[in-house]
Amino acid sequence: MGTRRPLLLLSLLLAGSCFQQDSNRTSQILPGDYQASYLQVRGCRLVIGHNSNYLDVRVNNAEAQQAYLAANGPLPQGSVVVAEESDAADCTGLTGYTLMFKDVPGYNAAAGDWRWQRLDDQRNVLEDGRVQSCISCHTQCNLNDYTCSPP
Repeated sequence: MGTRRPLLLLSLLLAGSCFQQDSNRTSQILPGDYQASYLQVRGCRLVIGHNSNYLDVRVNNAEAQQAYLAANGPLPQGSVVVAEESDAADCTGLTGYTLMFKDVPGYNAAAGDWRWQRLDDQRNVLEDGRVQSCISCHTQCNLNDYTCSPP
């Protein structure tokens, strides 16, 4: 019995450290070099619904760009919309990101099958999945595939 306690303690410590790492994971949706290939669809502007931050919005491919700019959705499955958030009017000083990922049909049919992520400025995931605060605002943009795209 004397050797079981140290092993149990070691197991608990290892499990605790794994849990801590998982809580600060970076987004698997947003590549580290996204700015080299993602296309801008909306220049820097103030958006009240994103904590009154300024947003610069990009998408991951030309098909998504075309659907976003036409505001007639739906965007193709696999589309990524990333809003770079800033507290500065010129969109410098990044404070975080909000992502929309067009998941498989049926993932979240009530919200256009979008998966949302909120990230801090280091791309650590703060919220992921069916984020209700995102869905509640973007529901009013359901005719534009929940993107709240222009005009």
